[in-house]
Amino acid sequence: MPNLSKSFESTLRNIDTYWETACDYPDLIKDAARVKQWKAYRTDNGKWRFGPSRFVGYEGVTANKYIKRKKMGPAGMLNGTETEKHLSQWTEDVRQNSKLHHQLLDDLAEFLSKAEVKVGSSASFSVMLTDENSELLDTYDAAKDDAEVEALVTLSKRLSEAQVEKLTRRLQALL
Repeated sequence: MPNLSKSFESTLRNIDTYWETACDYPDLIKDAARVKQWKAYRTDNGKWRFGPSRFVGYEGVTANKYIKRKKMGPAGMLNGTETEKHLSQWTEDVRQNSKLHHQLLDDLAEFLSKAEVKVGSSASFSVMLTDENSELLDTYDAAKDDAEVEALVTLSKRLSEAQVEKLTRRLQALL
């Protein structure tokens, strides 16, 4: 098993590595639909970058190294449970259904759509604890900021598949 990430900075580099290479490696990007724990940070230009915990939590991981370990079968797989505990020293969990959670979900979905991959339904996020990200965690509150969206989601759950498709088309036309 490779060594766990040695620092906050090396974890950021691993997120960058995933972000910059994942779409070029079908064997890597297709796993994104099953990722449960995503690590994220906001770049200097305000864009979010993401990487799966089991990828970014190991020192010096690359797409090729990850794929090689995956092909080894269960004995070679990297362990997300192990990395989650280790990375918690540099991250903060994002509350499900908070405005920040929805923003991250939307940004990740946009990134993955380039490879025709969808975000898994059980995806959750932790953000790297930079000063800027910490402030975001404090200010986003689903009860205050997302009440209208949450009401629409609740109502949408009652719609038929055809109605959801029609609503989706109408919402996309607003953008």
